[in-house]
Amino acid sequence: MQLTEILIVVGVAFVVAIAVRLIRARQAARRRGPAHIHEALMKRAELQAERSPFLRKVVREFRANGHVSNRQADAVEKALKRLEGR
Repeated sequence: MQLTEILIVVGVAFVVAIAVRLIRARQAARRRGPAHIHEALMKRAELQAERSPFLRKVVREFRANGHVSNRQADAVEKALKRLEGR
């Protein structure tokens, strides 16, 4: 009888632990929010940032603010084309 009770308690604890991990993971995903529209472009810019002061500045702003304007994104795209075209 005691063995059965122990197995039930262990099973319940296991289910609760999994539920807690799932809830925390969902909350963390909500806090992160959706990926920004320019995120892929800025990852490319990070790779070339050491070669361009402009890209370094824009990447720093993107990290701080989490976004860049469409105008800045166009300028980053042009700068990347120049740098990657070489």
